[in-house]
Amino acid sequence: MITISLAYVGVDEGFRLRFPFSSTENSKTLLEVLYQNPRVDRIEISEVSSNVYNLGGYLKNVDIWNPDNREKLETLGRTLQTMDRDSCLKFEGVLDANSVNGIDDVLRLSEALDEYILLPDAGGGSALGKYLVTHGITLFPESVQPYLDYQIIGAEFYADHGGAFCRAGYVVRKEELPQQFLQRGQEQKSVMLLRLRVSHGKQQNPISTTLTLPAADELLEHTRQRLGIEDFAEAEITTVDYIFPYFATMVPQDCITVESANALAQAIVQMNQIDGELLKYLAALELEQPDTFDSALQIARNINNYEMIPDSKADDGFHTQFGQIRRMGAPIETQGMGGMELC
Repeated sequence: MITISLAYVGVDEGFRLRFPFSSTENSKTLLEVLYQNPRVDRIEISEVSSNVYNLGGYLKNVDIWNPDNREKLETLGRTLQTMDRDSCLKFEGVLDANSVNGIDDVLRLSEALDEYILLPDAGGGSALGKYLVTHGITLFPESVQPYLDYQIIGAEFYADHGGAFCRAGYVVRKEELPQQFLQRGQEQKSVMLLRLRVSHGKQQNPISTTLTLPAADELLEHTRQRLGIEDFAEAEITTVDYIFPYFATMVPQDCITVESANALAQAIVQMNQIDGELLKYLAALELEQPDTFDSALQIARNINNYEMIPDSKADDGFHTQFGQIRRMGAPIETQGMGGMELC
């Protein structure tokens, strides 16, 4: 959604329009303003609010009195309603990476997000340089990598390939990156995101990075090296996100590790290939009520021990918000020694 605040020039009073919104109600609001003060030249856009933080700067000069422009804002508002958080973050970078001369350019770019890629944790020259080397986009022998000037590497790539730094990282057209890097990203089919942080003492700032899962051993090793640790147990997991709804609330985070998270992500990818399997997993979680992350992982590994049944069928199934489910066989062992699971 877009909220546009309009104000009389030099006067605090004003009014707001929201898009998407009933065009009839928007027109009624405008007609009321015209009736109250026919000097429309004294009204301007004072503020634009949306999930795309920098969008206002590109809409400031839109002629709101033009019916065509209001229709375009309506279309843009509907587009923003369908964007998830990652798309909004990417859109911010796409806008800054291009020459935008009005609402038509904004609309065109909102429909071209698939032509761009967002490189996370690369929101500056040095961070971009390190990302390029770590992910094999810019190639250097591993033996010299500790001595590289990542600021120069990042600055040279930016100068040659364009793009834009934004609050989520670096946005650039996909055609500017090696095809093998893009193919590797497509094959990964990420379903989970971990935010990791490592503190190396009071004299150094904490190091943070984002790890998308499931991840191959090569990416796990690169991430471990980036954090400067011998084992992922040394890193704090500060955030766990899923691309599928309900998982963040249904899967407990107690005792989570990078290794167990990667295993669950792999299981989620496999379950997603079977119609209804993810809903069955969510129903099984509601049935079993696991207390730890490893318990939820064990349920995923034994998902074939559960069966979804029609709600209308009289059965001994358990009713959940995801459907009626039945456990076949003994309950899954989800607790450790002495009835408690050790982390």
